[in-house]
Formats: sequence, structure tokens, C-alpha cells
Amino acid sequence: MDARQLRYFQAVCEHRNVSHAANHCNVAQSAISAHIVALEEELGTALFVRKPRGMEPTAAGLRLYEHARFILRSIEQARNDLRSASVDLVGEIAIGMPFSVIKVIGTELLGAVMRDHPQVRLILIEALSGIAYANLVAGETDMALVYNPPPDEITNRRPLLQEELFCIGKPALIGEGTLPIALDEIARFPLALLRSNTLSRALSDRSGTFSRLERKASLQLASIAATLGALETGLACTIAPKVLVREQLKAGVLTARPIVEPTPVRTLMMLSRIADQPTHLRETMRELIERMARGAVDRGDWIAASRPRD
Repeated sequence: MDARQLRYFQAVCEHRNVSHAANHCNVAQSAISAHIVALEEELGTALFVRKPRGMEPTAAGLRLYEHARFILRSIEQARNDLRSASVDLVGEIAIGMPFSVIKVIGTELLGAVMRDHPQVRLILIEALSGIAYANLVAGETDMALVYNPPPDEITNRRPLLQEELFCIGKPALIGEGTLPIALDEIARFPLALLRSNTLSRALSDRSGTFSRLERKASLQLASIAATLGALETGLACTIAPKVLVREQLKAGVLTARPIVEPTPVRTLMMLSRIADQPTHLRETMRELIERMARGAVDRGDWIAASRPRD
């Protein structure tokens, strides 16, 4: 098994047709077929079901496809890393992060990459923390910024900041923003909760309280847009950071009441997979994001956030 065979195999999997795969790889159809047969003989199993109009991967073929994608991507990253060691950064990097993070540093990050690293292709994927974490573990992204990620033994993680959560809603619904509110009291309001699991981990010492809030929630959403709509129309309040609704707070459309007994605080972590080899591109992006996030905290742009505790 070699990289060329895996590239041919990947092409057949994706095109479901030897002829189309051959055109994609710019090689003869017979060469593609010969390499697929050689792979099947080496592995001792059928990788495709041959059909009159194409090729359908078997279960073994689908497993090999996942390995092939990871291996070929690693080879490309290694090639780009060695190239970038002596010249400008080159290559592709995919980073997942929540909407609130993109809101604070997303534009700055995109601008810095376009200006300082024009040969880098940055793929920025907006996702709730739970989805961003799952994408990273599945190998869909190279790095992820995640709030309160679950414990594991497969990721490196570096804390970037801590962020206080507030009860946010229309003043007519939840009262004035200067008045603290006990966590238990929020259950008396119509409540919309984002389904990201970060709140449950922020309240790990008050799991019973969170369970009551979750049961009470009128809406459980996986959409920032829908959550903001529910807040702005007064349908519900939520538990979230101030930065999520910075403009609405400034305009007086929404208010944010401090939560006490206890005060929920979440930690933003920068995650990467332990199994991935470090590259110059990843290290540069990691340093850039960390500098931007902590700079936003120090300038006060990331409201109600602080440097992580040692």
C-alpha cells in the first residue's frame, strides 16, 4: 500500500466510477483498476461491489476511505510544512469556533491571514462548541476553539480566557440589568437554551439546578439566529455571555443580569489532536489566535471575560 494507491482508491470512492476517477487523476483507467485489485489482494478483502454503472464501497472500503483521507491529508500537510519552514507559510488549515468567538476575533483573524500569509487557505467553520469538538475529533478540522470541552485523552488543550455568563433578555421580561438574580430564579422565566452542553459543564457542581433549568426551558435551540430572535422579540430569555449580544445591550434592546448562587463561568479552550504532528502553519495559527483572544480581553473588547486562572 502506498500513497498513489490510496489517492486512486479515494478517487474511486468519491466518484463511484473507475472511468471518472481515472479522468480526475489523469491516468489510464486500466491503471486505476490494477491498483484497486492490488489493494484488495494485499488486504485480503473486497473494497468495492462492482455494478454495471459504477463501484459501491463495501464496509471495509468505507473504513479504508476514512484512513486514506487522514493519511493523504497528513502527507499534504507534511509537504506544506517543510515548504513553509524556509519560505512564506503555505497550505490549508481548518479551524472551528463558536459564533461569539468569531464575532470578537473572526474578522481580525481573516484579515491577518489574508495580509500576512496570502498563501494560506484558512477554512473558518462556525459551530456550537459541542459540534466544533466533534468535528475536531473526527478529523474534519485541524484546530477548534471550544467552551468547556469534555475530558478526553486525545486532545491537547490550552485555556485562552474565562467568561462569565448572564441572564439575558428583554428588560420587560427579566427586569433591570443591574439587579443580580439567583440561578434558581431564572426557571420562572420562559427560557431558551442553546444545545451546546457548555452550560452543563459550567455548572458541574450544580447539576441538579441545571437539570431543572433544562426541563423548564421552553425552547432548546441549536441556532444562534433563532436564539437571538427569541430574545429580541421577548419570547424568552437565555443564559449566555454578554459578548453574544454586545450591540443589543448597548442599544438597550436587551439587558444582562448577573447570575449569583453560583455565578456560571466557562473557559474557552484551544484544542488540537494529540495524534497530529505539529507543523509550522499550525503553530503560527495557534500563536496568532491566542494573541488575538488575549488582546481582546486586555482591551476590554471581550466584555465580562478575563485571563484564565493559573
